[in-house]
Amino acid sequence: MRSRTSGDECLPLELPDPAPAVRPARRERPGPDRFRHRLAGDRLASRDLPAGTEVTVREGGRRPVRGDLVLARAGEQAVVGVYDVRFGRPVLRWDRGGMWLGPTWDVVGVVTTAEPPLPGG
Repeated sequence: MRSRTSGDECLPLELPDPAPAVRPARRERPGPDRFRHRLAGDRLASRDLPAGTEVTVREGGRRPVRGDLVLARAGEQAVVGVYDVRFGRPVLRWDRGGMWLGPTWDVVGVVTTAEPPLPGG
């Protein structure tokens, strides 16, 4: 049996609702595993990527499949194109033409974001 003195009161069970947490919007920034590349020509204009578009690539992401937009690199040269496979060899394609990726080329990763160029620039 519980003993109850006249001075004991019960605590209220209704607690105020907690304020919702506000998270600031995060912008994807290039880190050690992200690369930015600015397109020099209109080779990918059919994909709505005119000259001056800046693309972000995440290195070591998923493996590219046919039709993905990828960044390939050989030394200091970097090229963005549509990934394809012909005769068992990787190929980068553009609106007019393409290029075989030889043994010196490395596919860095799949393009994750594309920022259009500023108007008048």
